[in-house]
Amino acid sequence: MNHISMHTPAHCFTRFNQSIDTLSLPDRFTFPFFYKPHPLCVLACEQLQQHLLNQAEWQHNFGVADDDDISATGKMFGVLLVRDDAGDIGFLSAFSGKIAGGNLLPHFVPPVFDMLAKDCFFPDEQGAINHISRQAKTLQGNKLIDELTDLLVQSQAQYTIEVTAQQSQMSMTRKQRKDQRLLASQSLSTEQQQQLLLRLSKESISEKNSLRDLKMHWTQKILSVSKQLNTLTEEIDLLLARRKSMSNTLQHKLFSQYQFLNNAGQTKDLNQIFKDTAFTVPPAGAGECAAPKLLHYAFKHGFEVLAMAEFWWGMAPKSQVRQHKNYYPACIGKCQPILAHMLAGIELDENPLLNNPARGKQLDIIYQD
Repeated sequence: MNHISMHTPAHCFTRFNQSIDTLSLPDRFTFPFFYKPHPLCVLACEQLQQHLLNQAEWQHNFGVADDDDISATGKMFGVLLVRDDAGDIGFLSAFSGKIAGGNLLPHFVPPVFDMLAKDCFFPDEQGAINHISRQAKTLQGNKLIDELTDLLVQSQAQYTIEVTAQQSQMSMTRKQRKDQRLLASQSLSTEQQQQLLLRLSKESISEKNSLRDLKMHWTQKILSVSKQLNTLTEEIDLLLARRKSMSNTLQHKLFSQYQFLNNAGQTKDLNQIFKDTAFTVPPAGAGECAAPKLLHYAFKHGFEVLAMAEFWWGMAPKSQVRQHKNYYPACIGKCQPILAHMLAGIELDENPLLNNPARGKQLDIIYQD
């Protein structure tokens, strides 16, 4: 794979390899969540697809030639119809996520933020988090933890069994003593009654002491096992808490690096964009889709954006309904909040979902990330 270190407009702006003089430009920009590709976008996609079939600069198994290849991974591609500062019409190309183990490929716009860059903080900080995970996993593999956990469960169960049995026995003997007192009051002399009551009182005290001692025995045993178990798990809990804190910090730091331009030159990062959404926190992979990459690059380099389209190339993933070369809308979960910021102030095609709720329901499956 050719890994290039920088992208300029000259690297990414693609001219059409056929005349487009007979085709008119779109009146408004594409409504990205439901659209019919503009004819110029169709031409751009077809030209990009030929490039994917013929290029030899990098290799990736999309599953185009062999649909049964389980190692194949299809990808979403996008084109953005643009006009440069000289007035020439062409298009930009992008792919979602990574291809051929990288995210910088000739002909395609770069990511908004390059996590794979040599000077990026992400690999080192993620490596530190992974190291903590390995430490925790090693400690969790201590067989004594499982043994003590089982012993604790058994001890707590035995406590309940023996105490319940003792209390049941005491309830029965308490009733027997009550019956003996009643009988004694009817058949024994005063002195005999006093002797009996004294004996019965001692029996009652003895049983209570036995219950107390039984509870104390099991409580001490449970406490001892718990302390041994806590000694082993406390370090694990501290490591997991530290990992969670480091992960949250890294995630926020990473999302702050994904800063998206709009046509007015305003910038928002992922944390700001998703703060007031139902997610509150950006979902995994946010900002790595083709559409945000294309728009950010265009605004950064002064292109006028005219229309866009996205298509699937290769084998479909198991979790999604995707067909080779079919066009698809931008995803709702990851892209809608980002594109709402990026397309602010740009006149869009009519949103067909506003006047057709039934169609909106039919599109729910299509919009799943």
